[in-house]
Amino acid sequence: MNSSATPSASGRQARISTTVRNLAAVLLDARSTVEELTTLNPDAASSALILGLLENTQRTIAYGQLHATFHAEVNQIYRLDPETATHLDALAAAPQALADGTTAIPAERMCTGMAQHRNTAAYLQAHLHISASEARRRLTGARLLVAPAPSFGLAAPLPGPDMDFSSTEWTMGRTGTESTLAPPLFPVLAQAAADGTADVGNLAQLAGRLEGMQPRIHQREDASKLNTAIEESLAHEARTAEPRNAHKALSDWGAYLETNGAPMTDEEIRAKRGMFYRGVREGFAEYLLRCDPIDAESIESFGEAWSNPRSNKVPPVSASTAGPHTVDPPTVGPPTVGAGNCDGQATARKPVTRPVAPVGIPAPAWAIAPGMAPDQVPLSSWVDGVATSNGTDNTTNTNTNTGSGDMLGLVDPRTTPQLLLDGIIASINGSLTGTALSESGGLPVRVGVLIDYQSLLGQCETAGITGHGRVVSAENIRRLACDAGILPAVLGSQGEILDLGREVRGFSPAQRKALAMRDRGCCIPGCHRPASTTEAHHVKSWLDGGVTSVANGALTCGYHHLQIHAGLITLRMIDGIPYVVERAGQPRGDPERNLWWHPELRTVGFIPPLFTD
Repeated sequence: MNSSATPSASGRQARISTTVRNLAAVLLDARSTVEELTTLNPDAASSALILGLLENTQRTIAYGQLHATFHAEVNQIYRLDPETATHLDALAAAPQALADGTTAIPAERMCTGMAQHRNTAAYLQAHLHISASEARRRLTGARLLVAPAPSFGLAAPLPGPDMDFSSTEWTMGRTGTESTLAPPLFPVLAQAAADGTADVGNLAQLAGRLEGMQPRIHQREDASKLNTAIEESLAHEARTAEPRNAHKALSDWGAYLETNGAPMTDEEIRAKRGMFYRGVREGFAEYLLRCDPIDAESIESFGEAWSNPRSNKVPPVSASTAGPHTVDPPTVGPPTVGAGNCDGQATARKPVTRPVAPVGIPAPAWAIAPGMAPDQVPLSSWVDGVATSNGTDNTTNTNTNTGSGDMLGLVDPRTTPQLLLDGIIASINGSLTGTALSESGGLPVRVGVLIDYQSLLGQCETAGITGHGRVVSAENIRRLACDAGILPAVLGSQGEILDLGREVRGFSPAQRKALAMRDRGCCIPGCHRPASTTEAHHVKSWLDGGVTSVANGALTCGYHHLQIHAGLITLRMIDGIPYVVERAGQPRGDPERNLWWHPELRTVGFIPPLFTD
């Protein structure tokens, strides 16, 4: 070590001590502030502001954690002497002495033999008491959003307080008391983490997934430009929407690479597909189901049919969800396929009809104008109605004196995943047939695929897109089309319906199919409800002269449909496509389209059209 390195190392240590003392003081202040917060009863505005401040504080801390994790990995923190590590844990838990400056940072002592921990991740788990996945996330974020970790050869000395950081062995480029880190691998995502405009943990996960896509990206001549475009797309989603929107955007880019980069062949996909037993955990048998896009689309369509709130059909209960029941006496004759009873006889289970309220129920009190005469109160004329609490089918009940409490009682307590599993189990048991599946939101259960006409005829090989946004090869779609129904439609360059073959009045099944092909789901950005669970909405109200046509229709989920009619969201048709042009309480910006259902637009640099008025 040269003699000029000592002052530099001394100055660096002084800065570290000052930073640690300030950080200890911040921790004590934060604890005091949170303790004070627990004694308050803030109003809505104050609560919202406190939430925002705490979230931004957490993001700042999370970004600092990535930097600290980076240096922990570089300095091989897992090789710390166990006694030193325990002493450091105690100081971090009770930082008053550090904040007062009465205690200094203990001297670094490293293990001379075998280290107590295998690697940095193991140290983080043991001393910070975090999960293995969280430790990996922080290490990934540090490596991709802070700087690539320097690599030391087997014969190179370990970094330490006496190391000459200006030597060529240290790839971070430290000079004097300053340090210059190598640029992060994903600078756009790193900037979003640094400025606190997005969740740091989510950005770290996105960076890890994006890193896995690099082999396919690097094969392209425009690799640098494409990486920047993907990062900007992910950063925008991470800053403006919930985490799964950003992950969906990355999946869309992955699908784009499959068709425009180095895609996996159908043979490779088929070789990896299957149902894999993962063992028993906490009393449950776990399976990993790996499907190709067509199989996955079939499973999702099957699940939507049974969990669709607009359908009055639910699957029969399985043995685990049936609850207590009385054993029926044994029957004479051959056993039927289904769940068995205590006598060994198998009893077939049938699809269950959701209980519905009868026609003629008076409107609830909140929907009646003050002072309305009793004989003027509107009565229910719903076909499907709402659920009752007695578990019976009231579709033929003519009693109109049922109270609203009966209408709004408990329905099937099973969750959506439980409904899907029960449907699959019942299908395996042979209790279900295709005819038992009800229509979902006006559309029969089916797998929908949008594909270019020339590709369908075999004149080119452009891949198609399923109703849930999956990319399917033209070969597989042509195979499915051999025994499938085809709805001919001509679409424009932005997916607008140009011609459905004929014009019909009212939102007919043909028009709903056209809307489903165009919108694919709820058209409100950020909504993930598929077309089968949506409602057709007149963009220009029928009362205002709007026609019932595809050019004036948009698919919205029930929740957003209510928001539109309440004036909280404004839609406008632009070039045959529904756009959100205004939201209550938000400044008017560019028209928005729900890119969740249109990944092909995201990957070609889609730009929303500007206002023309």
